[in-house]
Amino acid sequence: MFSSHYKKIFFLIIVVIITLVVIKMTPLEREQLTLPETVVKIVLAPFQQVATGLSNGIQDSIAFVAALGTLAQENEQFKKELALLKSELERTEEYRVQNRRLKELLQYKQFTVANYQLVTATVIGRNAGNWFATVTVNRGKKDGIARNMPALVPAGLVGRVVAVSSDTAEILLITDPRSGVGAVIQQSRLPGVVEGVASGAGTVRMVHLPKGAPVKPNQAVVTSGLGGIYPPGVRIGRILITEDDPGGLFQIAKLEPFVDFSKLEDLFIVTVVYTPELNLPVEGME
Repeated sequence: MFSSHYKKIFFLIIVVIITLVVIKMTPLEREQLTLPETVVKIVLAPFQQVATGLSNGIQDSIAFVAALGTLAQENEQFKKELALLKSELERTEEYRVQNRRLKELLQYKQFTVANYQLVTATVIGRNAGNWFATVTVNRGKKDGIARNMPALVPAGLVGRVVAVSSDTAEILLITDPRSGVGAVIQQSRLPGVVEGVASGAGTVRMVHLPKGAPVKPNQAVVTSGLGGIYPPGVRIGRILITEDDPGGLFQIAKLEPFVDFSKLEDLFIVTVVYTPELNLPVEGME
């Protein structure tokens, strides 16, 4: 007597033989299936569906994993291209700003060609202890620079040269308390002295103004030319407010400089003054 295991094998062999016989006896071209074929299809249909589903799922998973790898590579490439584009954009913007600044300097130099001989200089260093005390520029003795030559930009007065080497010069800014500039209020011609304010973060003031003199906000202050260092008529700043000095004999006017010293990059050093006075317009040159 066959065991249960051999019975199953025997039964499977019989089913396979019957199936092969049915296939052999079935013509290739026919309109409908035979009864045995129909039974076999019905029995095997669920298994075929499961097998097909598993196969499709595996293929989809493999395709998904491959797509993820491709997307990761493309994403990394896009990041590199975006970084490159940002760098190019920043470089283009820097060129645009630099070109505009140099164009303004050229226009100013052409405007003052009959009055000054100017040497263009670039700021290459600042006083680390006091940002508004001195700057170092890339022009020196070999460029004809000497002590006490004034420095300016189209917006107004910057300061004067206080030390010179062969290739560089140190400029004392008007925002430094050690700086004193003879000045006048442009509208009233009232004289005074402009000096920097200690710990004033780039602010200046006009001192020695007679008490009770007509000093008003928004009046422009320019160099007077007294002292022989600064040519007259160079813009310095605009009056913000006035107050009495501690002694009570004079009044002090706090000024807003026309020059933004925190953004100072390029400037002119005046090596020769051709005319005794140049009154630049107050408006339109800022």
